[in-house]
Amino acid sequence: MAGGGDTGGGYAYNFCAGPATLPRSVMRRVREEFAAHADDGASIVEISHKSPRFTALLESAVTRFRELCGVPDGHHVLFVHGGARMQCSAVPLNLVSRSPSRTSGYVETGFFARQARAEGARYGTAAVVASSADTGFDRIPAVYPDDCPPDAAYVHLTSNNTVYGTRWHSFPHGLPAPLVADATSDVLSRRLDFSRFGVVYAGFQKNLGPSSLALVVVRDDLLGHALPGTPLLLDYAVYAESRSLHNTPNTFALFVLSLVLDWVGEQGGLDAVERADRDKADVLYRELDRSAFYRPTAHPAHRSVTNITFRLPDARATADFLRRADAEGLRGLAGHRSVGGVRASVYNGMPPAGVRALAGFLREYERTRG
Repeated sequence: MAGGGDTGGGYAYNFCAGPATLPRSVMRRVREEFAAHADDGASIVEISHKSPRFTALLESAVTRFRELCGVPDGHHVLFVHGGARMQCSAVPLNLVSRSPSRTSGYVETGFFARQARAEGARYGTAAVVASSADTGFDRIPAVYPDDCPPDAAYVHLTSNNTVYGTRWHSFPHGLPAPLVADATSDVLSRRLDFSRFGVVYAGFQKNLGPSSLALVVVRDDLLGHALPGTPLLLDYAVYAESRSLHNTPNTFALFVLSLVLDWVGEQGGLDAVERADRDKADVLYRELDRSAFYRPTAHPAHRSVTNITFRLPDARATADFLRRADAEGLRGLAGHRSVGGVRASVYNGMPPAGVRALAGFLREYERTRG
């Protein structure tokens, strides 16, 4: 198998877009600590979410995330049910009333950006302020203040597009409304200036931990604007007041998050993790760019660091490539069902050895099949 040399034999690397690979040292700690019992005879997932032991873990996770990511004062860090898809509803429910005409703006850069806009349209006018649909979502479109409705409650974008392999490398300036970002697939993999955003949300299942929860960083002045009838568990103000404990959260996911945050610190912090992720992506892009056999799908200036998407000459070659890669222990490489092709997701937890194994497979497959 491809990863045998890294672990002593038989290791498979998971390039799936999510739920995704977590750092192996984190998974070892989960295995070692999950069933460990404290003095009161219960593990962290068997105690009340309002017990001193669990609330200490939760508060430590919030503090650690703030420190690692530079979240400024004046922003709440919340843990909200339902993952990122639920935030497609929570964002308009919490913010759209700030616009007299219930208008919001959306930048369409792919599959999930379009899903967010469709959900926003359920609660008002969801205007497209920019789109890269005309080029097959292969790039990030320019966004100018004049493109935005003057009374928009917010402008939503997806910071990294997992399906099409593109990423915002810089964000719009001077918009007439708070910027909202779905950062699910690149949270904790690069430094964001949170002061420039009204809301940043991210599902757990890429870089934070197990699926089901979302991390939400929301500016304090955007709390308290929820539409009448907003469910309690979609109201950011309820989470802020209860410190994310209005009801029982996914305690296991938060336990894993605490270990992931420790791991980021052990790597040298967010800047070190960002450099490592760029290095991993560069290994694959160099291999793809030197070849005439593989065709990366994203415009070079807009490429994602975490989701590398490319195509082979035809569907038959793609199917054969995926079958042989799987046999070599390189799993989860099929592109999203809506576009096909190949996609290698190299989140924080993917070790460099996995990327080197894939690069070697790319060379060997082209040599023997190209």
